[in-house]
Amino acid sequence: MNDTPFKSPENQALLALCARKTIRTAAIFGIIWGVVNLIIGFFAVQANLLNAGILFLALLMLSAGIAAIRNPSHKSLRTEAVISVLLLFWNVGIAVINARAGYASQINGHSLIFPAIAAVVFFRQYNRLGHIKEQIETMDGSRLKEASALCKQLFKTKLKESPDIAQESRKRCRFRLMTDSVFCAHKNLAHAFCLNRTDFRQCILNPEKNRVRVVVRHPLGKFTYAFDKKNSDRIKTWLNTTIAEV
Repeated sequence: MNDTPFKSPENQALLALCARKTIRTAAIFGIIWGVVNLIIGFFAVQANLLNAGILFLALLMLSAGIAAIRNPSHKSLRTEAVISVLLLFWNVGIAVINARAGYASQINGHSLIFPAIAAVVFFRQYNRLGHIKEQIETMDGSRLKEASALCKQLFKTKLKESPDIAQESRKRCRFRLMTDSVFCAHKNLAHAFCLNRTDFRQCILNPEKNRVRVVVRHPLGKFTYAFDKKNSDRIKTWLNTTIAEV
C-alpha cells in the first residue's frame, strides 16, 4: 500500500495531531533532561566554575521543552536536538580536560552515555517528522480539535455496546468499523488514521485465520496490530457485510 490513502484531508489532520503529540512527549523528556542537568550542574559548579556551562545549557533545554509544549512545531524539536548535542559535546570536552589533567578516574561513563542517548532520541524524532513539518505548523486549530475529539470519543465508547469497534490484543488501539472505511486511533494519540475498505483489506496478513494481524505502512512508521478471536470475528463480519452491500 502506498502513501496515497494518507494524503486525504482527514488523514492529514490526524497526522498533524499525532506529530504534535509526539513533539509534546519529546518536550516532556527535554524538560526532565534539563532538570537533571541543572542538578548535575549545581553540584559540578561547586568543584569547578568551568562547569557553569552545563547550567546554562540545562536552562536552555528546560526553556526549549516548555516552549515546545506550548507551541509544538518541527522547529522546536530541532532546537531541543541541537541543545542535546551541545550538552553531549560539553560532557565530552570536560572528560577530555579531566583526562589530560590526570583525573581520568573521575570520568563517569554515564556522563557520556546518557547525553549521547538524548541526542539520538531528539534527532531521530526530528528526522522522522521532517517530511510533514508543514502540516504540523499550518494545520488549522479547529480541525486538530475535531480530530482529537474523535480519537478520545473512540476510547470512551463501551466495547460491549459497540459491535462496530474492534480492539487490538494489547488494548492500546481501537478500530471503528464504519460503512466503508476504518478509523483507527491509539490510546495515547501517538498514531491515528483512516483507511477505506480496500486499503484496509490489503493490510490484513492472514484473513483466513481465527486471529488476524494487520500491518499498516504509515508515514510515521510500520504499525502491526494483533486481534483476539472475538475482535477478529468483528473485523471479518464487517468485511463480509460490506462486500455484500457493494
